[in-house]
Amino acid sequence: MVTTVQLSLNPPEWFHPVLPGKDHYVVALQSLRGERDALLHASPDTWAHLTPLVEIVGPKTAENGPFTRERIAGWVKRVADVVGTHPCFLDTLRLSPNHQTVTSDGNSPVLAVIHEEARKRGMAFVPVLRLRDVRPTVSQIADSAAGDARGIALRYPVLGTLSADDRSPDALIKEALDAVQVDIVGIDLILDLGYLSEDVEVHAEDLAPTVKELVSIGDWRSVVLLGSSMPRSLGGGIVAEGTIGRLPRREWDLWLALAALDSDRQPTFGDYAVQHPDPPLEDQPSGPGQRANLRYTIDDATLVPRAVGAVIQEGAEQYRELCRLLVAQPEFAGRHFTWGDFQIAECADGISEPGWQTQWRGAGTSHHLRQVVDQLARVS
Repeated sequence: MVTTVQLSLNPPEWFHPVLPGKDHYVVALQSLRGERDALLHASPDTWAHLTPLVEIVGPKTAENGPFTRERIAGWVKRVADVVGTHPCFLDTLRLSPNHQTVTSDGNSPVLAVIHEEARKRGMAFVPVLRLRDVRPTVSQIADSAAGDARGIALRYPVLGTLSADDRSPDALIKEALDAVQVDIVGIDLILDLGYLSEDVEVHAEDLAPTVKELVSIGDWRSVVLLGSSMPRSLGGGIVAEGTIGRLPRREWDLWLALAALDSDRQPTFGDYAVQHPDPPLEDQPSGPGQRANLRYTIDDATLVPRAVGAVIQEGAEQYRELCRLLVAQPEFAGRHFTWGDFQIAECADGISEPGWQTQWRGAGTSHHLRQVVDQLARVS
C-alpha cells in the first residue's frame, strides 16, 4: 500500500499556483522530452509568469500487468528535474484508474504512487480532478489534497457533454467538490476547451455566458481558460508539403475577445503550446515516419514549415532546410530570443546537427513559452 499522507494544518487558499493579473500564463505540457527540454531552458523571467500543467504520459501501447515502482519513479523524476519547486498542476494521460504499481507492500494505484514520488522530490504540485474521474481516483486526489494542503485543480470540459441526467454544471461541480472535501477558495477552475477545430464555430459572445455561469459558482482561487488550435495531424491539406503553413491561434483570439466583453472575472490565459491536446494512439503515425515540420508561434498564428516526403526516407537533413526557411522569415525573433531560437539558428547555419522531431518539439515549445509571456505583458 502507499504510505499514508500526514494531514496538513494549512488551508489550501494560502497556496497560489496561478498569480492574479492578466500577465500570468498556464501551459499544458506532456511529460515528453521536448516539452521537458523547453521548461529546463526557460528563463527566470518566463518562469515568474508561468505555471505548467504537466501531464505524465503513459505508454503508447496497452500493457498487461502493473508497472514497477522504479518505472513510475523515473517518470516523476524526469518531470521534477525540470519543474523543481515551481508550482505546477499534475495530471496524467494514457493511464487508466485500473493501472497499478508494484510496491513492497503489494499493488497500489499508479496515481497515488505518482503523487507520492512527486512529494518525495519536493514538487509543489496541485493534483488535477476531472468530472469524469471514477471514485477510486477521486479518493486518491482527496488524500493528496488533505495531506499537502495545496488544494486541487478542477478541469472542466467547456465544450463537452457532462451528464446524461441533465444535471446543471453547478450541481456537477458541487458534487465533485464535496467528494474531495476542498472548499472552493482552494480550487483552481480550468475551463478546458480542448482542440478548437476549424470545423466548429466558437465565438466569444456565445462562450461568455457559460464562462460567467461557471465563474459565478463561487470564489475560485483562480480561473484558467485552456485551449489549442494545433491539429493532431498536419496532413489532409492543413499544411501542404513544401510550404509554410499559417495556423491561426484561435484560443488566443477567443481569450482576447472575452476580455473585450468586460466579463466579471477574466480567466487566465492557457494553451497547449505547439501540440495537440492528446498524445498519439497506437494506430496513429508518429516519429520519423511523419513529415518533418517546425512550429513557430507569432502573435496571431503558428508558422509551420513542412517538408516534402517522410523523414524516415528523406533523412533528418530536412530539418536544416526548414530551419533556414524559418530564420529567413521576418517574424523570426532572433537566435538569442530563447534556447529554442538558438537551436533553430545554429541548425540553419550548419553549426549543429539537425536531430529529429523531439528536438524541434522542444525548440518550438521553448520559443512559444517566451512568446506568450511577452504577449501577455504587452496586453496587460
